Amino acid sequence: MEPYALTVPEAVRFSGIARTRLYMLASEGRLELKKCGRRTIVLADDLKRLLAELPAADIRPAPRPAAPAEAA
Repeated sequence: MEPYALTVPEAVRFSGIARTRLYMLASEGRLELKKCGRRTIVLADDLKRLLAELPAADIRPAPRPAAPAEAA
């Protein structure tokens, strides 16, 4: 069974997003954090939505170096 909510350390492990960046996303209004007593939690569906909305990575292969010119 999948968890309904995650603590911040669990959200960091699940998403791969650093703790500081997670709080920054929350301060930007892109992720909602909840409080339950002293514990801060993230709803799993909110975290999944955030991850789905992230832009795709633009990964291109590195250019190959030119072959050295032969000496005549």
